[in-house]
Amino acid sequence: MVKYVHSMLILSTLVLTLPALSAQGLYKKISPACVEILVGGRLDGSGAIVCPSGLVLTACHVIRKQSKRYEALSTELGRKPLNLIATYRGSDLALLKLPARDKPYPALPLAREIPPEGKPVFLLGSPIFRHHLLLRGTVARRTETYSWYDGAFTNTIPICGIGAPGSSGGPWVNPKGEIIGVQVASVTTAKGHQGVSSAVPVSSIRSFIAKKENVAVACIQAAVEELWGQSSQLIKKMPAGTEGLLLRQVATGGVAAKAGLKNEDLILSADGKTYVRIEPFLAMLRKKKPGTGIELEICSPNGENRRKVSLKTATLE
Repeated sequence: MVKYVHSMLILSTLVLTLPALSAQGLYKKISPACVEILVGGRLDGSGAIVCPSGLVLTACHVIRKQSKRYEALSTELGRKPLNLIATYRGSDLALLKLPARDKPYPALPLAREIPPEGKPVFLLGSPIFRHHLLLRGTVARRTETYSWYDGAFTNTIPICGIGAPGSSGGPWVNPKGEIIGVQVASVTTAKGHQGVSSAVPVSSIRSFIAKKENVAVACIQAAVEELWGQSSQLIKKMPAGTEGLLLRQVATGGVAAKAGLKNEDLILSADGKTYVRIEPFLAMLRKKKPGTGIELEICSPNGENRRKVSLKTATLE
């Protein structure tokens, strides 16, 4: 009797967690509003129509190419030209516009918030030239972090799911078909994809669509990393109790390089405050207007050459 009840419970769980028709219905619902982005005639990414007037949202790095000829491609629309409206490189977003037409375009709504951790989300994109695939993931964490790629930091949330090249710019949606994020990057190592993708959160998307204009943010033209993520050899060089952040990928000719900063220099403080996590450091930096100053206390990994450096932030746009 107990075994019978237990089996029935398992069967019920399986039925509830494998909603094949629901997933199929979701695909049919969102697919007409999803497009592939062609740059210079080449499929370079994915995107979604977010307004019945024909606004198309994608990742900024998808359209940052030498060619400025942009097109949208889908079964619903065919092949249509796109005009660039605005970019927001600090969140790796771009808005483009389809040609005007008499009837409204199919469009995806924005979600009010990101689902809780562990909840399912879905990505529709064209990874590695496979057209219009629906991929499943789960929210790994709702709070934002920052991902470094394409020479800049982007504010993102981590999603457990694979977003292969070609899916950049594609929408992550909840089971209702509402956009909760835009695919922009994936965590990879020399061994390949590690099963974690990065998506720009819906809060950044909403403000960008509302503004419909270029958004510039302050930067120091260098990456920063947390100390506990460094190699054992580098950590052994540091004096005991060292706190701060490590500089990486200092751009040649950038404001950090011109101020004398080098790769593996330590940032002991910024404007008098010590930072050991990248999120609060970058949040502080992005509150500044591009061109305003920042004072950094710097030293070499071994604690030598300790000094204060003042520099003006650059514009990331």
